[in-house]
Amino acid sequence: MWTDEQLTEQGWTSEQIATYRSEEAAQAVTEATDQTISDSIRTESAHTEKILPALDEPFETPVKTAPQMLTQSSISAIMLVTLLVLVPFSLYSISNAEGKQGASGESGIAGTNGTDGSSFHLVSTSDALPFCDGGINNQIFFIATESAFQVCQNNAWTYIDLTGQGGLNGANGTDGLNGVNGTDGADGANGQNGADGQNGADGENGADGATGNNGLTSLIVTRNEPSGVNCPNGGTIVETGVDDNRDNALSNNEVDSIVFVCKGENGQDGADGADGADGANGSSTGTMMAARLSAAPVSMGCNGTGELLEQGMDNGRNGGIAQNGILESGEVLFRTLICSFFDVQMVEDMNSGSSSNPSNFAAINSTMYFTANNGSANGIWAYENGNISLVYSGSVLSLHAIGPQLMFAGQDSSLNVKPYVFEPSNGTAWQIGEIFPGGSSYPGDFTLINTTVFFSARDSAGSTGTGLFDLWAYETLNFSMWKVEADIQPSSLIAVNSDLYFAAQPAIGVTGIELWKHDTNTNTTFMVNDINPGPLSSSPEHLVAMGTTIYMSANAGSTHGTELYAYETTNNSAWLAADIRTGSAGSSPNELVIFGTRVYLQATSGTHFELWAYESTNGSSWPVTNFQSSSSFGAPSGFTEFDGKLYFKADDGNGAELWATSPTNNTVWLAQDINPAGASTPSDLHVFAGAMFFSADDGTNGRELWSVSAFSQNISFV
Repeated sequence: MWTDEQLTEQGWTSEQIATYRSEEAAQAVTEATDQTISDSIRTESAHTEKILPALDEPFETPVKTAPQMLTQSSISAIMLVTLLVLVPFSLYSISNAEGKQGASGESGIAGTNGTDGSSFHLVSTSDALPFCDGGINNQIFFIATESAFQVCQNNAWTYIDLTGQGGLNGANGTDGLNGVNGTDGADGANGQNGADGQNGADGENGADGATGNNGLTSLIVTRNEPSGVNCPNGGTIVETGVDDNRDNALSNNEVDSIVFVCKGENGQDGADGADGADGANGSSTGTMMAARLSAAPVSMGCNGTGELLEQGMDNGRNGGIAQNGILESGEVLFRTLICSFFDVQMVEDMNSGSSSNPSNFAAINSTMYFTANNGSANGIWAYENGNISLVYSGSVLSLHAIGPQLMFAGQDSSLNVKPYVFEPSNGTAWQIGEIFPGGSSYPGDFTLINTTVFFSARDSAGSTGTGLFDLWAYETLNFSMWKVEADIQPSSLIAVNSDLYFAAQPAIGVTGIELWKHDTNTNTTFMVNDINPGPLSSSPEHLVAMGTTIYMSANAGSTHGTELYAYETTNNSAWLAADIRTGSAGSSPNELVIFGTRVYLQATSGTHFELWAYESTNGSSWPVTNFQSSSSFGAPSGFTEFDGKLYFKADDGNGAELWATSPTNNTVWLAQDINPAGASTPSDLHVFAGAMFFSADDGTNGRELWSVSAFSQNISFV
C-alpha cells in the first residue's frame, strides 16, 4: 500500500490523495463488515443458548441460536449494528481479532496490523452484562429487553445511542373527489285495504271491585307569625292542606293554603302623670341609724358577684360628720355580706369515654338545638325539659334558627356542602336549592329579616378553584331562592331594622372591601360608605349593632391602623370610635359584643390581646383586665351576657377556663375552674331558658355539654 509521501513524490495532489484514501477506507470497511458480521454470528452462536433468549419470546422459553435470533429480530436492530460497524476510525470496532491486512500495492510495503477492535454482543437483560474491566474494554452489548446498547469503558457500563437522525415527514396527499349521489328509488304502490272483521261476542260482567281506601285527611297547622310584612304587629299563620302521605303531619309540600291572622295596632300610650312634689328633708339625730349598699370587694370572697350592706349611727364617730344623713366609714357598726352563687355542671355525658363536641347552639321556642356526635350518630340534637334526643342524622357544619325552622350547611351524598332547611314539626330536612351543581356552594352567614333569609354562597369554583361568593336570599313562605347580587364576596352579615348590612368587594382594583347595604324595601344593593377611599380596603369585620349604630373593626387608611369604628345608619356617617393603640399598627379589635351602652371586645395595646370596654355615651375606652402581661395566648373570647354579667373564655396561665366580669364595678373573676389539671376551654356560650349552655372538657369525660344556672344567695356578717 502506497504511503502519502510516496504518492506525493509521484505528483499526486492533496485532494487526489484524500479521495483515494476515502475510497480505500470504504472498500476496507465493506470487506471488514462482511467478514465481521459472519465471524460475530459464529462466535456468539456458541453462547446464546446459555445466556440470551429470543427477542420475540418470553425469557422462560428455551434460548434460540444467534442465527435464529438475528433472523427474527427487528430490522432496526440490524441497521444499528451496521451503522456501528460503518463508523470510521471509531474506538468501537466490530471484532476482537486483529484487523485485516490491507491490500498490497504494486511495489508498496506491507501494511501494519490494525489495533484490536471491540466486539458486539447480545444479552437478554442488563443483569446479564459481564463485569466491566480491561478485558472487555470498548466492547458493545445489545440488551434485548431494553432495545438499547451499552459499552464497557473505563471499567463502567455506559448507554450509547446509535440511532440516526429521523427523516422528514412526507407531504400530505390531496383529498379525493366526492362521489356522485345515487338517485332515489321510486315509491311502491299502496296495498288494498283488508275486509272488516266480524264483531266479537259480548263479554261477561266483571266481579265487583274491593272497597276503596278511606279518603285523605285535611290538616290545619297554626304557629306564631313575627312582626313583619305579613303582620306589622305580629299574629298567627294558619296553614291548611291534605295529608297526602297519611303521616298525620302537614309537610311543607302538602300546604295548599296559607292565611295570616294579624293582631291589631297597639293603642297609644297614655300621657305621663305629673311628678309628685319632693318630700321634706328628714332631720337627723345622733341616734339615727344610717345604711349604705355597695358591690362587695373581691377580697371578701364573693368574686365580684355579691353586695355589701353597711349599717351604723349617724353620730360623727371616728371622723365622720354627725347628722348629715350619710353613713361614713368611721360610723359603720355592722357589715353584712350578701354573696351570689351559681351552679356549674355537666348536663350529660353524651359520648361516654370520648367527646361529643356540642356546638352551633340555636333555639326555637322551648327547644334548644345543637350539633353533636354521641359515638354512633352525628347530626342535630334537641334539648327540652332536661331531655336530649337526636332529631336529624347527617353532616351539619353550621346551624341557625330562622323563625320556626333551622337552616344549616350540610353535605350531600357526594360530600358537597349545600344549603339545607330542617323542619322541627315533622323532623324532615331538605336541600333548599341547587346553587353549584356538582360542587360545594359553602353557604354561610344566614341572617333572617322578616321572612327572608340572606346568606353568602358561591355558584362556581372559578379559575383558581375558590370562586367568588354571591349574596343569596331564601323566602321561607314559598321556599323560593334567588341570587341578590353576584360576585361581591359578602361577609359579616347583620340586620338593622329591615335592612341588611355587610362587608363586600364588587370589583378588585376599583374599590376595596367596604361597608355595603341591601335595602329590602327597594330591593337594591349598594356601598354605603367608602371608609378607606379608593382601591384600598377598610375591611370591616365583626359587625354588631347598638340600635341604629353599627360598631366594627376597620382601617380607614390613615395613621390609626385597624381600630374600633362606628357607622350611623340614619345619616350615613362613619367615625373612629376608639384609638386603642396609637400609630399605624392598630389594636386589631375583634370578638365584639354589645352590653347595654358598652361595646366589649378583644384588642391589643401593643404586646398582647386583652379584654377592653368602650362606653358609647362618652366615647371612653379602657382595659378591663390583664390576664397575661406578655402573652396573647390568654386572649379572652366568646363574650356572652348572662344574668347581668359578661362570661367568656380566658387563660391566666393556668389553662383556659370560664371567666366573668361585672359592668357595675368592673371586677373580673374565675367563674369556674372546670379542669383544674389542665384547660377546659369553654366555647359556644349560649343563653337558653334561664341558663347558659356551653361546650367544655373537664379532663375526664371529654368535650361535653355544660350549663351555668341555679343562682342563690348566701348572707354572712363580717
